[in-house]
Amino acid sequence: MYALLLGAMVLAAALTAVLPETSPRRPGAVASLRPRAALPAHLRADIVPVVPAMVAGWALAGLFLSLGPSVAAQLLGLHSRLVGGVVVTLLAGTGALAVAVLRSRSASALLAPSSALLGIGVLAALAGIVADLVWLCAAGTVVAGVGLGASVLATFGTFARLARPHERSALFASANIICYLGNSVPAVLGGIAVTALGLRTATEIYALTIVVIVSVAFLLRLNQLRTQRRAVVTPGE
Repeated sequence: MYALLLGAMVLAAALTAVLPETSPRRPGAVASLRPRAALPAHLRADIVPVVPAMVAGWALAGLFLSLGPSVAAQLLGLHSRLVGGVVVTLLAGTGALAVAVLRSRSASALLAPSSALLGIGVLAALAGIVADLVWLCAAGTVVAGVGLGASVLATFGTFARLARPHERSALFASANIICYLGNSVPAVLGGIAVTALGLRTATEIYALTIVVIVSVAFLLRLNQLRTQRRAVVTPGE
């Protein structure tokens, strides 16, 4: 798999090198490669409520990519390698379809619903694992996948909407740091927990932690909406 990815990246690099440049050249190419990440102070009040939703969505992806096939094989008795791939596809594939279908919706309208769907889907999938019901686990995964796709649109859409042109590169660098830490750190901790506590206990703790985080994201969004409504009503009074 990694050999194929490496080959595809080498091919993409070669094709990129021969493509015509559409932007004017300007000095400072080396300086532009210096990493810069920032959360401008005037945007933090709007960005902070988005962070838990972003972390929860990527932590969920980390759960399925790291433990999903093992859960299917060891806890649900589905030992086929094809099923292990289907488990990941149910989440990531559904998320991709959700992005395609919901891409015209505003980011602000998706923030609360995406958190709710993530939480409901994870709880349903967890209930399926506990009750040994494959269909419930699959249904919960699909619901969580819709929530994941909507969450990606909502969170990155919010960053794009809030940032001014000169702030976008540093702000999106921060967003990517949050996403990759949200994806990798829980996955690593989940692997450690599997060794120490067992697969079932580790999966339950991981899933419930995601539910707690999305609940925080949902409540923060509701509080943000109430604050915005009061701000609109007060001037008229």
